[in-house]
Formats: sequence, C-alpha cells, structure tokens
Amino acid sequence: MKEYQYCPLCATRLEVGMIEGKERKYCPKPVCDFINYKNPLPVALAIAVKYETHPLPSGKHQSPKFLLIKRGVSPRKGTWAFPAGFIEVGETPEEACLRELKEETGASGQIVKLVGAVRLEDKEVYGDMLVLQYLVKVGDEELIIGHEVEDVKYFDIANLPGHYVDFCREIIEEVQKEG
Repeated sequence: MKEYQYCPLCATRLEVGMIEGKERKYCPKPVCDFINYKNPLPVALAIAVKYETHPLPSGKHQSPKFLLIKRGVSPRKGTWAFPAGFIEVGETPEEACLRELKEETGASGQIVKLVGAVRLEDKEVYGDMLVLQYLVKVGDEELIIGHEVEDVKYFDIANLPGHYVDFCREIIEEVQKEG
C-alpha cells in the first residue's frame, strides 16, 4: 500500500497527529484538509463447490468437492487457496467473485449465498483486506489454469488443506448436509 510523504493534493509535507482517535498523516494546510485514511482493499472470494453424484444401494448420493487454485504469484505463492481477487471499480462483489473464479479456473458458477466478511492482513504485499466470501455452485466445465495460477483442482473434504477445514468448518458442514 502506498505510503504518502507529501499531500497528494497540494504537495505539502504531511504531518502525523491524532485524528478521530487514530494516529494518521494529514496535511497541515487549513485550506487542504487532506487526511490519509488507510482503508482495507475489498476482495471477493469464491468457496466453489461441485457436487458429484454416486449411486448407492439406497439411492443416489452427492459428494461435494471444493475447487482450489495453487497461487502462482505473491502473496503466498505456491499455496492452495480459494479463487479470489480484488473488486474492481464499477462491479459488484458478486460480479467480482464470478469474474475471478472464471479468470483463475475457467469455471462458471452461480452464487448460492454470502458466507461472511472477514478482515485479513497480508504482510507480504497488500496490507489490510476486507474479504467477502461467497458460496458458489459450479458445474462440470473443463478447468483452465489462469495466468496467475500454477494449478487448479477439486478437493474432497477429507483432502482439503488443514487450514481450510478450520476456515470453512460451518460451510463444510452445510455443504455435506446438502449432499
């Protein structure tokens, strides 16, 4: 995140003071009134699920699989993650969620619901982020590895990386009940 030294409006050197209960940089010129508020970056994340149908003696059973990407860029390059990205100017969080899913995996989906909103801090690149998490149902499309991605694959619940089991415990339970 850009760290201002000078006012972006009038080029005066910024000062530091207590403003609205927080230490913030501000422009000391009374006619300018610039305050350097640091707001979190908005991110949309897809908890993408595909249901596979399996025949059983008692009838058909659906087992959920979660779609993850292996990150090809920082932050956390090389780790498995849910498809996600920044919400761009002029798009809704839902549009951003489905756009990022398509860009990173080639899959289209339908948003089922907003799962939650969490604050994440990325110390590597971006700083504070506000992440809107959506449950997204995807179909049987062929997966395509996006340009910022090393790999794309579906995981059974039993094979999800450990931190995702904790991160999504409630949604995993809900998805299992539907199956």
